[in-house]
This record gives sequence, structure tokens and C-alpha cells, in this order.
Amino acid sequence: AGMNLPMVIESYSARFSGQDPKDVIKGIVGEAKKGVKVFPEEFNPQEEKPAALAKKAGSANLPTSGQIQYVLARIDTRLLHGQVATGWTKAANPDRIIVVSDNVAKDKLRKNMIAQAAPSGVPANTVPIKKMAEVAKDVRFGKTKAMLLFETPEDALKAIESGVDIKELNVGSMAYSNGKVNVNQVLAMDQEDVDTLKKLRDMGVKFDVRKVPNSSPENMDELLKKAQSLIDGNK
Repeated sequence: AGMNLPMVIESYSARFSGQDPKDVIKGIVGEAKKGVKVFPEEFNPQEEKPAALAKKAGSANLPTSGQIQYVLARIDTRLLHGQVATGWTKAANPDRIIVVSDNVAKDKLRKNMIAQAAPSGVPANTVPIKKMAEVAKDVRFGKTKAMLLFETPEDALKAIESGVDIKELNVGSMAYSNGKVNVNQVLAMDQEDVDTLKKLRDMGVKFDVRKVPNSSPENMDELLKKAQSLIDGNK
């Protein structure tokens, strides 16, 4: 049938949207075509480069005054992946995706993978936290609608403390690793995570705990209580 992963994700999301079946078919076929990539990029036929042209056009037309708008700031261990590139990009409608991470900014392979995972027409950049703080004050990015992606709560806290004015954080995925406890199917925390999220809460940051746009939000205070109880029980 010629299916690929973007097509499956789009069809799954469309299932809950109540769209007309004809519109759903048009949408999933379009996503399937966008999901076909050619590596190395220089082998791409000239006519198959609309995304590159859109990126160039976007860069040339950056606003010259104002302040950057954050349409979504998300904590996600996986950063830019299918659910973000399709569901959250459609829900938030950014014109630029920015991964904010000191670690990823030093990793050429991950930076390239993130750039390639960006949806058509929405460029993705990776910057260190200090650079993001500079971008937040740069009038050349005024009125840019940016989606910010953080790998950890600690990175989000550092960015906010550096002057990135984020009022709300979408908490979507925090992967399990040694020393962490699972508080639900997609969130695992250790003591540093709990303390960081509490500090963000005390600073007035609101939390939207959802993996995908159409799921019901969970209560962060209850999740933090559960995490602390599990951590204390493991001592």
C-alpha cells in the first residue's frame, strides 16, 4: 500500500478529529510524501526541494522588531519526533522549532537528525541555552512564533533563569533511566527532577502535562507527590 510512519501517525491523529474522510485521505497522502527523504541531500532532484525553499524564504523574511512568541515550550526526552512534528506542530502552528540544549548543540549527528525531522516549511534549529537567551532579546526574531523543545526540566529551568520568558511548560515525556521512578507511562523522575519542577512551579510556571494534544492533561502536583513518595520509599 506504500505506507510509512508519518502516514500512520497522521491517520491516527485524524481519527479523533471528526474530519470528513475525503479530507483525511488527502492529509495522510500528503504526510506520506513528506516522509520520504533522500540521503545524502545532494542526491535530491531539484523539484523535490520545497521544504528547503520554504526555509530560505522564512530566513529572508525574519521580522525586524518586536519580541519572539513562544507558541509551545515542551519538555520531551526524545525532542523532535513524529508526535511533535505532526500533532503538536499542527496544534501550536509555529513557524520555527528550536531545540534548546547544551548537549545536543555539541552533537553534530543529533543536530542533523533534528533538522531532517522537521515538518515541511517549519525549520528546526538547535541552540545552546545561552544562545537562546540571546535570541529571546534579539529584535530580528520579533513576532517569530517558536516552538521550544527541552530535553530535561533542568534545561528549561536554566533557560528561564537566563531570561527566556516562558509562562507555561508542556511536559510530554521524561524517559526512565537508572535512579528514576516511573510516575506514569511516559514520565520518570529522580529527586533532581522533582526539585526542579517544584522550583519552576514556585516561580509561577504553569504545567500542561500531556503527551499528545488530544489527551487529557494530568495534575503536576499529584505527579510530584507520587514521585516523591516512590523516591522516599526506595531510600
